[in-house]
Amino acid sequence: MKAMFSDLPWHDAELLNIAIDRRNPGENDQVVVEVGWSNGEQDTLVFCNCYGLEAKMNFGVIAAESILNASAIDSSNELTEIREKWAKIGVDLALLKCFEIRTNSTSSIVRIYALSYSW
Repeated sequence: MKAMFSDLPWHDAELLNIAIDRRNPGENDQVVVEVGWSNGEQDTLVFCNCYGLEAKMNFGVIAAESILNASAIDSSNELTEIREKWAKIGVDLALLKCFEIRTNSTSSIVRIYALSYSW
């Protein structure tokens, strides 16, 4: 069995790529993240049924995008806002999570608001 999102070996892993897949818009918006782990292996994480993406990326640093940490967040002001917005039209997003990735080398942050992920 694979580890939970927050338990993956994030520290010193490398953020390789982020892609947005809107080929099935509104039905299954996806964010795809490629990660190189410190053991040399690589994985592609697919976040499914996304309801938001925030990326504050700082560029210009000549260094790999080293990850400081990552976590799955169940409760935040942003999650509450998204849930309330969609509740007005009858969509229950009680299971929505914020998957947050923070980097070392550029002090960047990526927040993916999704119902699930796989890899």
